[in-house]
Amino acid sequence: MSDPLGKLVTISAIENGVVEVAIARPEVRNALNETTALALNKALAAIAIDEQVRCVILHGEGSAFCAGADLAEFEKAMSQPASQRLETLFLPALRTLMSMDKPVIAAVSGAAAGIGVSYVLASDMVVMGRSAYLKLAFINIGLIPDGGACWHLVRQLGHVQAFEMAALATPIPAERCVTLGLANRMVEDNQVLMEARKLAQSLVGQSPQALSVTKLALREAAQRSLSDTMHLEGKLQDQCKASDDFQTRVAAFRQRRRK
Repeated sequence: MSDPLGKLVTISAIENGVVEVAIARPEVRNALNETTALALNKALAAIAIDEQVRCVILHGEGSAFCAGADLAEFEKAMSQPASQRLETLFLPALRTLMSMDKPVIAAVSGAAAGIGVSYVLASDMVVMGRSAYLKLAFINIGLIPDGGACWHLVRQLGHVQAFEMAALATPIPAERCVTLGLANRMVEDNQVLMEARKLAQSLVGQSPQALSVTKLALREAAQRSLSDTMHLEGKLQDQCKASDDFQTRVAAFRQRRRK
């Protein structure tokens, strides 16, 4: 796969079904300017429909994951409705991360701040370095968290924890992120990508269809009633049972049990 727009977002070669997408503006801690945000939208949209890709690792080059929106474009941003800029620049990639039929692992080094937090929250698994942290600093300039951060955080943390994080711009260090359920793993800073790659290979070893519909079922469960979720689970289970992959895996399981 090739870089969609210059070198602001880099895409690795697909290896064992895994592709790595990197925000590549390390000189500004991977802050997202307009061009970079559009490049990320395009890159993820292409990956979402690539049947060779089974798992995605999203990270930032250098010492940070993403420091948020680039304040160098602040005056330009002020001249446009926030809803318009969000819809054009950030929401396409965030929706793609959540809706693509393959898992996404966020590998977080250093800061994930502002809109950068939303990319972490939209991922399916999160690995953080020991010195990494999440920070919603919007309130410091009189704004609120966006990019779906409010939706994710109130569901994952409850109101009081989410409110503190948003209202006081409290940085949440990696260890606490794991405790709160915002991250799966904390590792040493130089092990973040390695751990993400290990997780990716574990995911790739699972049934592709079952993995895809597991993600779908969990995403839908966050918005549906219990009754609707149970109905959806049954439909998706029937789809899995009808696949050749299911028959192959059941046969292999029976063969192992006989030994």
